[in-house]
Order: sequence, then structure tokens, then C-alpha cells
Amino acid sequence: MKISDIIFIPLLLLLLFFTYFVPSFYLPAFLLSAGCFVLIKGSDFFVESAVSISSRLGVSEHTIGLTVVAFGTSLPEFAISSIASYQHYTDTAWGNVIGSNVTNILLILGIAMIIITIKPSKFAIKDSLSMVAISFIVLLLALDDALQFYDGILLISLYILFVYLLKGRGMEGERKKGSASLPVAIVMLILGIAGIAIGADAVVKGAVNIAELFGVKEISIAASIVAFGTSLPELSTTVTAAIKKHHGIAVGNVIGSNVMNLGIVLGFATVLHKIPISLASPTILFFVMVTLIMPFILKMKWVGKKTGVAFLCLYAIFLFLLY
Repeated sequence: MKISDIIFIPLLLLLLFFTYFVPSFYLPAFLLSAGCFVLIKGSDFFVESAVSISSRLGVSEHTIGLTVVAFGTSLPEFAISSIASYQHYTDTAWGNVIGSNVTNILLILGIAMIIITIKPSKFAIKDSLSMVAISFIVLLLALDDALQFYDGILLISLYILFVYLLKGRGMEGERKKGSASLPVAIVMLILGIAGIAIGADAVVKGAVNIAELFGVKEISIAASIVAFGTSLPELSTTVTAAIKKHHGIAVGNVIGSNVMNLGIVLGFATVLHKIPISLASPTILFFVMVTLIMPFILKMKWVGKKTGVAFLCLYAIFLFLLY
């Protein structure tokens, strides 16, 4: 058993107490950091247990990979944006999605490219074009300065279509079957759901309180600190894949996560509450630029150390623009 597994439950209970019984402005940094840990560990428990249960119920690995595992890596973003939207912190809901997508490309893929020269798979360019397409659909829907309920339904439908179009492909990379017994898997599933719910709520409260404490815009905190925290599963997966030379997984994880963030995460958050959006903000312009260069970089096979360093420099500029 890992140390992180041992401290998960005590930290979960402590976080539950501070989130709901102690005024959160006293310890916003604790809520943010501990919330991120509980959220990510809860997501890990959820994925492992869901894979184990699905395997024992006879669901194919292909289906598990496209649904449970893909959803699992984006669970932090989903939980944060959904709870933030439900609580009417719409800047946090929107900023988390945009910030996570920029972080996934510039920081996470940038680090991976510094570690090893990435060799994009034959599907990488096509998938990156799908990412560009759904990004521009989001911007078109926001031309009236807001995303509405039916916009959210459309985004969710587009993600379902994206997954449906992938069904004929072979899955790249090694897939794992769950090994936990059914009772253990069910307990892990419950702990995972609790960790996701409480952790996400703590992160939202901590981020909003930090923004208020220092007079920083809510969207700036969401697009930087919160986005980095929710992108940690993608960072771990992509860097590990790069080290093990699983090029397809390294690139595919970033693209797949970004498409899911725009389709499911933003879509569901929009269904819960109307999200006002200003398309004239520097954050949006940076998001558009980063999204557009992705297919070009893959097409030209500029995926080595120099590009990685350039991506990290662009990420530093992005953070500067936020503050």
C-alpha cells in the first residue's frame, strides 16, 4: 500500500471538517492544496475500481479505455467546473477548462518533448483537428457573450460523436485490467466518489478565497493554480508515457483530455448554469493560438527539445498575462 493511500482517508475526513464546519477563508491555501490531493487520489480510486467492476461484468477493454479511463483522467476538471458552475462561480468553471487545455499543450506536452522527441501516431493530426474544430464551435456558441443550456447539450453531443467515430480504431498502448475483488472495488468506488466531491468543493472554495484575499481575478486563479492542479493526472500519464517511449499515449492523452474538457466538462457545467464569456480577453486569444498551432506542430513533426522549450516559454507568457 502506498503512503498516499494511507493518508487519503484521514486527509479526506480533515478536509470534510474544514470545508463544511470551519469558515474557509481561514485556511484557503490548505483547502486548495489538500483539496487537489484528495481530488486526484479520489479520481485514481474511482478509475481503478471502475475498471475492476467493468472487467468483472464482462465489459470490453476497448469500451473501458474510451469511457471509464478517459473520463477518469478528466475527473478533476469535471468535478471542479461542475461544482463551480452549480455554485455560480462561472469564471472558475470556464477558467479551469481554458487553463487546463493550455496547460496540457504547453506545459505537459512541452515537458514530454524535452524528455524525448515525440513521434506522433497516424491518428494524432486528425485528432488534433477535431480538437481545433470543437474549440472553434465553443467560440462560435459564445459569440453572444455566454454559453447557454442548449449550447452545453450540443457540446456533450459532439463529444459522444467524437467517441463514436473512434470505435473502429485499435487502441494504442498497454491497457490494464482491474485486479481488485468486487467488494474492495465497490468500497474504492465509494471512497473515490467522496474524494472527488469533497476535494473539488474544497478546491473551488480555496481558489475563490485566495482570489478575494489577494484581490486577484477569479478566472486568473482558475486558469493557473486550479488548472495546474487538475492537470496533474495528465502530467503524470504523459510524462510517464514519454519516458517509456509510448509516443501515441503521450500525444493522445493531451488531445483526448482537451476534447473531453471542451465537450463533457464545459458542456455539463453549461447545462448546470449559464456561463458568461468575454471573447476579447487575452486568455481566450492565447487559447485560440495554442489550439491552432497544435496540428501544425504535429504535421511538421516539430516535436523535439527545441519545441518543448518554446512551449514552456509560451506557458510562462500565459501565466504573465493572467496576472
